[in-house]
Amino acid sequence: MRLRLAAALGATVLVVLALGSDHLSGADGLLVASTLTGALLTGGLAVQPLLVLGRRRIGEHRVLGTGLVALAAGHVGALFLLAPDDALFAMSPDGPTRARMALIAIVALLLAAALAAVGPRTRWDRRTWRLVHAYLGLVVVVLGVGHAVLTDGALEGVGTPLLLGLGALGAAGIVAAVGRDALNRR
Repeated sequence: MRLRLAAALGATVLVVLALGSDHLSGADGLLVASTLTGALLTGGLAVQPLLVLGRRRIGEHRVLGTGLVALAAGHVGALFLLAPDDALFAMSPDGPTRARMALIAIVALLLAAALAAVGPRTRWDRRTWRLVHAYLGLVVVVLGVGHAVLTDGALEGVGTPLLLGLGALGAAGIVAAVGRDALNRR
């Protein structure tokens, strides 16, 4: 419970930092929307794996997962509307590293969501399904936070250690969930 609260508080601080940033002062509304959805997405990525630790909160995990997909779509959609050519270049093989990290993170997020949607209907056993889902989640957290840290903008300065802390919390939550499952199977 405390970890979920810390992650939620961290997400709130990210939003406050973004809103108070000089980077967004006088910025286009689409840039502000993209930054805020990105900040919420990063905080949500830290909370998401923590929902399945302790008492099983699969329903909350699914609802937040759906929300994270919507936030990612809003983040990217706002950037496309703001500067379509820049957004397309960013997702090309010649784009900057931070953009390729984001692209891979979004693909992994969509794959994790699709896997969650089909869940029990796959031919995989439950353990394999959970490991693949967890691996995709880890890719999303690590590359999503890496993208946020490398992106110059509203979350520079104090936001960087907070982003890294939230990323570490999310990644640790995934590893702990997988480890707990492995111990329970013995």
